[in-house]
Amino acid sequence: MSRPRKHKDAEGHGEEGPSSERWLLTYSDMITLLMVLFIVLFAMGQTDIRKFNAFRDSFHPMAQAAEMTPPGGPGVLSQPSAIAISEENPYAKLNSSASSAQSGEKQVGQKASGQQAKGTTAAGSQATGQSEAGAASQAEEAALASAAAAMEAALQKTGLSKDVSFGFDQRGLVVSIFTDKILFPLDSAQVQPEGVAIISALAPVLAQLPNQVDVEGDTDNQPIHGGPYADNWALSAARAVAVVEDLIRDHGIDPNRLEATGNSDTRPAVPNNTPQHQAENRRVQIVVFSTTVVAP
Repeated sequence: MSRPRKHKDAEGHGEEGPSSERWLLTYSDMITLLMVLFIVLFAMGQTDIRKFNAFRDSFHPMAQAAEMTPPGGPGVLSQPSAIAISEENPYAKLNSSASSAQSGEKQVGQKASGQQAKGTTAAGSQATGQSEAGAASQAEEAALASAAAAMEAALQKTGLSKDVSFGFDQRGLVVSIFTDKILFPLDSAQVQPEGVAIISALAPVLAQLPNQVDVEGDTDNQPIHGGPYADNWALSAARAVAVVEDLIRDHGIDPNRLEATGNSDTRPAVPNNTPQHQAENRRVQIVVFSTTVVAP
């Protein structure tokens, strides 16, 4: 069968009508967009050069910061990593260690020099102090030896020098006086005439000395039976006090320089194994302390 023909109207349009000319809308839209594009390009071509340069220069600090940023992005610290420096220069760590060692050696050397200087100064001061102390000790020994010689000469005039002995120990000059029938009667603290003569011979020399003096009473180990003294402690102390009182009362020696000590039988000169040794231990000691040592 033959197809039916399409009828056209007077203007030549088919049955579809105006829809056949829709391409004109698309074409007009494209022309409009192109016109807008060229207008924009024209406007950009007329940009102020000064404003563009200022806009471009504003990015320079950012570009410089980006150039300084190490690969991998910025780190915690703004400076390059010490590890990166060491990796770039394998001798950096060695040089750094050597510099630190040299600095440490220099500081140690300076400290050692300072300590050596201080040590030298301290040693010099110590040597000076020891030298001065040695000179003072020698002068003190000479003074005490001279005092002992003067006392012995005074005792020789009385004929009692055999009952007195002189010696030196760490304390100073020690004058020992035997008590039996000379200084005191047996088990008594009453000074006898011979004892008074001995004290009178020693006192002028003691009065001239500035040294401290300790009078010590000593006994043997025989217990006391009866009498005014209960034991050897009381007897030795009473004898020491009797001599001190005589020096103060009859010879005017400053009491602040004098002390009295009772030793009982605790410090024997010889063992208490014979009557002769016991007699030697019954004594009174006048200790003239050296000024270079502290008196107890």
